[in-house]
Amino acid sequence: MSEHENRFAALEAKISDAGLDAFLISTKDSIFYFTNFRYEPFERPFFIVVRPGTAPIFLTPRIEAENMATIAIPHEIIEYIDYPAPAGGTYLEALHRILPTASQIGVEMSITGELLVGLEDWSPRVLPLVEQLRMIKSETEIAAIRKAAKYSDLGLKLAMDIARLGDQISETDRANVMLREEIVREEGRLDPYISSIWQGIWAAPYSAQPHRFPEPEDTLTEGPNVGLSFLRVNGYSAETERTFFVAPPRSEDVEVFNTMVEAGRIGFSQLRPGVSCHDIDHKVMEFLRSEGFGNNLLHRVGHGIGMGGHEGPWVAEGSDDVLQENMVISIEPGIYWRGQGGFRHSDTVLISADGYELLTDMPHDISSMTFGT
Repeated sequence: MSEHENRFAALEAKISDAGLDAFLISTKDSIFYFTNFRYEPFERPFFIVVRPGTAPIFLTPRIEAENMATIAIPHEIIEYIDYPAPAGGTYLEALHRILPTASQIGVEMSITGELLVGLEDWSPRVLPLVEQLRMIKSETEIAAIRKAAKYSDLGLKLAMDIARLGDQISETDRANVMLREEIVREEGRLDPYISSIWQGIWAAPYSAQPHRFPEPEDTLTEGPNVGLSFLRVNGYSAETERTFFVAPPRSEDVEVFNTMVEAGRIGFSQLRPGVSCHDIDHKVMEFLRSEGFGNNLLHRVGHGIGMGGHEGPWVAEGSDDVLQENMVISIEPGIYWRGQGGFRHSDTVLISADGYELLTDMPHDISSMTFGT
């Protein structure tokens, strides 16, 4: 079987284990995951109806039927007229012809509220079956993430090479163009439907606000700056972040920086199959709290990476996830000092049979992250 047929087979097993008759796939990334088909649902619902032991049914608006016929996975196509549509031509009437309302069906966690309301006749169960499958990466997926990690490192390096004391952040925007050109040169394409390239620099003291988008006029001054390369290349994602300085760091900055690096080391030291994601985050947070930074913590240690830049498993206190071989996660403990700046490195990490492998490869030490001095 092809990789995509294997994915359908694995989902069928989960459907049977959950006691369901069918599972409905409806979101952009899940459609791509199961079919390698680039599709944007927009307002016209599209479902892949998966039932154990039978070929999947693609319930599609008529405008998409010809496109859907090109998908290599064995399937059946059932059309509806449009959305909205007159009686006899709606997606719900077509779905009723496939699934009696007595059917036990499941839907994705990320289904839209509108579709969930539309499916109320079936009383669907919202289950993370697809999300669970996506956590474990195939060799093909790992190879794609390796490429993304390489470009993630390159993007951050390009941005930091441009950064100079006194420059506005807009000066580093050239790195985005340079990275796109390099990816196209190496890969032959950067598919806009399943790719995104973003690099940003949070200049101190705004680096203490990791979810404040940098403004073009933000200026690089003394203090900790955080550079982020966050991208998806032809379907798969990676991220690299580093705290860096464009002037000699102050002694207090060195102390906090080194504490952040040690927190990351503690996180890395725990990475292997069978380890609780809660425990990883808890040990890192306990260390940071013991160092006096309890009021300077804004987020968990990490998250999963795959097609999405943020997906399960969640490396966080309270998480039920357990690491398994071929999961890909970030490790990114951060310390945030309002008025001074933020301190965060982030790496993309593959969980291996007996530990982990760093897919991103940039220095962590403060000497390597100090420029222009």
